[in-house]
Formats: sequence, C-alpha cells, structure tokens
Amino acid sequence: MSNRAIIFLDMDGVLADFFKAFADWAGVNHWKELSEKELADQLDRIIGSDFFSNIPKTPSCDQIIKLALKYTGSYSILSSPLRNDEENTIIQKNIWIENNLSPPPKEIFIVREKSPFAQYQGTKNILIDDRPENISQWRKAGGVGIRYQADKDDIQLIETELINIEL
Repeated sequence: MSNRAIIFLDMDGVLADFFKAFADWAGVNHWKELSEKELADQLDRIIGSDFFSNIPKTPSCDQIIKLALKYTGSYSILSSPLRNDEENTIIQKNIWIENNLSPPPKEIFIVREKSPFAQYQGTKNILIDDRPENISQWRKAGGVGIRYQADKDDIQLIETELINIEL
C-alpha cells in the first residue's frame, strides 16, 4: 500500500472538452441555450453512440497530466458514466483515454460515486473536477478537492493548489 496521494482527474470538462463537443452535437453555440427538455433529448441521443470516444482534448489536458506527474509521479482517472448508458460510456471513455492520454493513467474508474476514492488505498487523495458537488462530497469524505473548469480557469490554478498541498 502506497502512502503517496493519488491525483484523480475527471474527464468531462477537465481533460475532455465535453461542453464544446456537446454543443456541436446539439447544434447550438452553448449547451445552456437548450431548454431542459431539449437538453434531456440531446443527452438521450448520445446513448449507444461513440460520442465519448470522439470528444476533443481540452487545451490544458496535456499540461494537467504533466502537473500530476510532476507532483505524484502518476495519475488516475475518475469519471462518471452517462445515465442510462453506463456500459457503453465506459467502453467509449476507455477508447478516448487510450487515444488521447500519454502516459496512460495508473488506474481508470468510471463510476457514479467519486467520494469513496477520497481515501482510496489509505491516502488522502486529490480530485481535480469541474463540478462543485463532486468537490464538496470529496472534501466531506476526507480528500483534497480542486475545482477546475478547463473552459474558464487558468492551468495555474491547479499548480497553485498542488503547491499548497503536502504530498
């Protein structure tokens, strides 16, 4: 068992440019232009497709990987599957990881609940994620959460947070 913290990276909105890809998929400039029903309909259209394997990387994806490697020597993926399409999402996200991430992650977890990994392998682990609720639950479970939105935040935000964490 390792005592070194694990950096878990979320995919959608952090490494994978989900929001741009989804807006293109839905034929809008920004996903927030969609009504609640249109949003649900477009998400349902993704079910069974190869959508998740074809999302472009965020501009900061490779830099985030380099930062994780710099601070802990490795990284793991902790991402969520699309509702009602868990099995296919897992397949498609694994294809995306294989095609886009180098070096590959140490471990890959595509699960609904992220917080159980906050103390995975007996260490206080780090989650870099774009969703405030994931960060909040992670912190409540005893982990270190860094909220990062690739389409809004500067990569320096991650490095500043990592510098301040005792690894």
